[in-house]
Amino acid sequence: MTNHDAPGEALPSLDAAQLARVSGGYSDALFGAMQHAVGMGLTINSTTTGGHAPNSMHYKGRAFDAIGTESQMQGFYNWAAANTSPHELIHRNQFLKDGQRVAPIGGHNGHVHFSI
Repeated sequence: MTNHDAPGEALPSLDAAQLARVSGGYSDALFGAMQHAVGMGLTINSTTTGGHAPNSMHYKGRAFDAIGTESQMQGFYNWAAANTSPHELIHRNQFLKDGQRVAPIGGHNGHVHFSI
């Protein structure tokens, strides 16, 4: 096996078959929602880091928080509720879990939480 960490040594390229086996990163659904949030003027301020509940989807790479104006955040919440199938969608006193409205939880007044 070759050490490709040596300074100045080029990394090998992947052919199509190798690239097809690559995994990791965000799911298409999560990344698409992130892109839509940014397109609406929001800032993604938390993905896999930050202070979250111990079993948070953030730590599994399956959630993000977005911040912006109240209008932007509510607009994204409304869009996501109507156009995606999130595991959790939380903003202020609105909480959808697997498509069902549930009792709100605190700590989400200043951002929208979206998880797959």
